[in-house]
Amino acid sequence: MKRLSRIMMSVVLVAGIAGIAYAQFSKPADAIKYRKAAMFLIGQHFGPMGAVVKGKQAYDQKEFLRHALLVQSLSTMTWNAFLVPGSDTGDTRLKASALKNQAGFLKAAQDFEDQAKKLVEAAQGGELQAIRGRFGSTAQTCGGCHKPFRS
Repeated sequence: MKRLSRIMMSVVLVAGIAGIAYAQFSKPADAIKYRKAAMFLIGQHFGPMGAVVKGKQAYDQKEFLRHALLVQSLSTMTWNAFLVPGSDTGDTRLKASALKNQAGFLKAAQDFEDQAKKLVEAAQGGELQAIRGRFGSTAQTCGGCHKPFRS
């Protein structure tokens, strides 16, 4: 219970930071730094889940759920940072198509958010086979955004 409380406090903190960060994108470089940091964190939590799904790491439901909850939270906080005018140039891999096709980009982002939520639900259930399927679907939505909008 104590661990779950810490996870929930982390989620609330991350959501609060996201709101503050959105207001701070006065320069395209700020948005780039913010989204790169968020994507790095997603990768840091996605990687251990992938290792479990592939059988390279032992399955621990509480630990998997912790990673899934953090990915879910992070999945909701980066999208505005991608739509800052001028943030498709400089130290970034964002294609200009994200700014030109904002509706398509936001649809891909929403798909990732939806799948991340379903991954949490599967992780809460604890059934590894169900988790594997949801993890795969969540990973596909990452590619669904990366392919058209990342160079």
